Amino acid sequence: MKLHGPDEPVYTISVAARLLGVKAQMLRILEREGLLQPARTEANIRLYSENDLLRLKRICFLVREEGVNLAGVKMILDMESRDGNVSIRYSRMQSRTARDASRDPETGED
Repeated sequence: MKLHGPDEPVYTISVAARLLGVKAQMLRILEREGLLQPARTEANIRLYSENDLLRLKRICFLVREEGVNLAGVKMILDMESRDGNVSIRYSRMQSRTARDASRDPETGED
């Protein structure tokens, strides 16, 4: 039973950092770099929503697993937000390239 929606800011910076396995300082850096804009309370406390956490997971994956720097992450996220199908089209392109590479150049068959 969910008590809040995916856009409702409810997680403090320490909770968000713990859920993602990063330090709170990393979240501050991501905010400073413009990769994330958490909500703020009247006391200026950062609050993160479920959607913010999903974006943070994507950022962490790109940095940790793919080795992308923050400037690259920003470009990737901008492309994905402009056209949600970018990753789908990229996957299809990779599949086509792999399929074409596996064909016999003489006969055109697998």
